[in-house]
Amino acid sequence: MPDKSNRDLTFLILTAIALGVVDSLIPRPIPFMKLGLANAAAVIAVVRYGFLKTLELNLLRVFAVALITGLLATPSFLLSVTGATVSAVIMGLCRKVFRDRLSTAGLSVAGAVASLWGQLLVAGIVLPGLPLQNIVLLLTLWGVISGTAVGLIAQKAMSRSLKIEALRKAEG
Repeated sequence: MPDKSNRDLTFLILTAIALGVVDSLIPRPIPFMKLGLANAAAVIAVVRYGFLKTLELNLLRVFAVALITGLLATPSFLLSVTGATVSAVIMGLCRKVFRDRLSTAGLSVAGAVASLWGQLLVAGIVLPGLPLQNIVLLLTLWGVISGTAVGLIAQKAMSRSLKIEALRKAEG
């Protein structure tokens, strides 16, 4: 059913945009250290639809959130595009290599840490002289913590979605 698939993917994209805007409003103790709530939609997308649709979702989300928050064409936008792209690539590779042997939380952690490292790499190129080596370990730990939380949220959402689909089939 391509219509249902398109509808579900559109819902994920809109959810990711809404969560991305909410996430941008939450104060950060240090740059790069955000919750990454919108990544729950990306984790669901990579499990259900694969790498290309996840990349599409991530890039649409980053662009829309930047338009809404006024951060388009800023260094922050460049970092967001980098993080979203690297995250989608790594989660897609992990999904392809490990299939179902990697948990949703594990997939999310891989994407979160890759996103942070990609952003740090670009930040180091765009703004040379930043002491980024001082925060790599902290951000890696943050990626594991936030990635685990986001992965568990994504898993819960997928489980709930499957239950709702089963109930609908039973009724109809």
